[in-house]
Amino acid sequence: MPSPQKIEFSALSDIGKVRAHNEDAIVVCEDYACAILADGMGGYKAGEVASAMAAQIIADDLSSHFERRWLPHFRLRAKQINRWLHDAIDHANAQIMRASQADPACFGMGTTVVVACFFEDKLAISHVGDSRAYVFRQNRLIRLSYDHSVLQEQIDAGYISEEQARFSAIKNLITRAVGTQSYVQVEQHIHEVYDEDIVLLCSDGLSDMLSHDEILQIIEQNKLDLPACCQRLIAAANAQGGFDNVSVVLLRVPAVRAQSWLQRLTGR
Repeated sequence: MPSPQKIEFSALSDIGKVRAHNEDAIVVCEDYACAILADGMGGYKAGEVASAMAAQIIADDLSSHFERRWLPHFRLRAKQINRWLHDAIDHANAQIMRASQADPACFGMGTTVVVACFFEDKLAISHVGDSRAYVFRQNRLIRLSYDHSVLQEQIDAGYISEEQARFSAIKNLITRAVGTQSYVQVEQHIHEVYDEDIVLLCSDGLSDMLSHDEILQIIEQNKLDLPACCQRLIAAANAQGGFDNVSVVLLRVPAVRAQSWLQRLTGR
């Protein structure tokens, strides 16, 4: 796993220009090189409850796993990381469902979630819903996740283009969420990490407001200053209308592949 001290994090969430509440939640686990972003949905303030629960439960579960490791610097395997992430999201799903059934004000609440976790020279992404993960690499923006949404299914079937999808009236109809059913299907992938990669996690308040090229341009212009980059991404989304809450996490890992096997083993 890359040394957590070498991973640069910046995160920002904004209510936007229209919504009365911010239903997004972010938790960054700097000690374990993980970040969680959730975008809630439900009745009055229920979305805030669901997203906050999901982000914190997942963070707590991951922290517990990392703290209990019998040999902290022993090489982690993709299968193990994926299992931890899947179980954490499954735990959040069960807890949110239980809270939803116990409180009429929270009935039907749920949340999207996207989790990024660095280990060795790799990145594990687990997600449910339409919050996204991208990587900025060598002045290109590569999408790492695909939305679990009705609109994405239409794009995949060839009924509508990516450009037409930006103006669709059904952008917010998701096909999977955490906390809405007893079983949640989690999509998981492992990606290679390269020197100076910048990973972006965002809620649909960013990706619905800005095109792929607009997001790329802002990151390209602000890649040396991650806090400023977060601010400018959110400002641009708000300038386009800010119709939803906007949340952004940026993570940069320098010189991952420069570490020797011995350095990775000892953590030095």
